Amino acid sequence: MQLPPRLRPTDAATILEPTTKAAQKRKRTKKAEPPKSAVRALTLIDVRMPQELGSGTIPGSEHIPLDNILDTVPKSIPDPQAPVVVYCKSGMRGGMAQGALRKLGYTNVSNIVGGFDAWQKAGLPVTVS
Repeated sequence: MQLPPRLRPTDAATILEPTTKAAQKRKRTKKAEPPKSAVRALTLIDVRMPQELGSGTIPGSEHIPLDNILDTVPKSIPDPQAPVVVYCKSGMRGGMAQGALRKLGYTNVSNIVGGFDAWQKAGLPVTVS
């Protein structure tokens, strides 16, 4: 699956839907195992600072602060063609993370436009810990 460089929150939710709790619950109730899809290989990365996570996260996301992205991502995602979606609070740091990953050779990186704020404003699912 080739991702566009920028995703609106609603488009991102459609792509990420299999990672949400509601989708996972539906999968558990099915008797047959769903087919493997490219969506499962997608990695969603929250690049906000730890103190910002109190407002919640997008379900299924992995937290890697922007400061650590260059060291952590190559170790956890060795395939530079793997689909990666990044987000921050408003979209700025997500764009910086996207650019940094592209300089590392990642070719399938997308940023959620408007970040977590836009995700919440759209009324999309949030996990609060």
